[in-house]
Amino acid sequence: MADDVFRGMFHALVARAGGVEVVASVLDARYGAGSKGTVSKMCSGQIGVTLDAVVAIEDFLGTHPITRRLLERMAAEPQPVQPLPELAATCAIAAGEAHGALVRAMSEVSEGGSALTERERTEVLTRARVAREEMDSIISAVERMGGA
Repeated sequence: MADDVFRGMFHALVARAGGVEVVASVLDARYGAGSKGTVSKMCSGQIGVTLDAVVAIEDFLGTHPITRRLLERMAAEPQPVQPLPELAATCAIAAGEAHGALVRAMSEVSEGGSALTERERTEVLTRARVAREEMDSIISAVERMGGA
């Protein structure tokens, strides 16, 4: 994967995991081979990011942004692109609703006090996923615009 966006995402995952030493250890534990030099070269673009490295680090962190991006590439038909101002507005609304649900759930007036009830947890997750979908729409629209 030589794409600059993939490389940037991988580099961010490496940083989030604790750096090249940690990721090299994860790769070594999972596949029996992994070195700081190889991970560093993947981050810098000297070599491509391997699928094995992506799977290992995503599983280690419990988040899968690169896998999600790969799946987006396989969408059957591209959706019509909304104008960016419209996307920005719908994303802001969705993010505000997700944030509001979380703040409400953590407030003193919450049914569960500082702990989330199952209903509150479901509402926060639902609204956050809607916000994520809106953000993904913005990312897709901007990527389709190409470079200047």
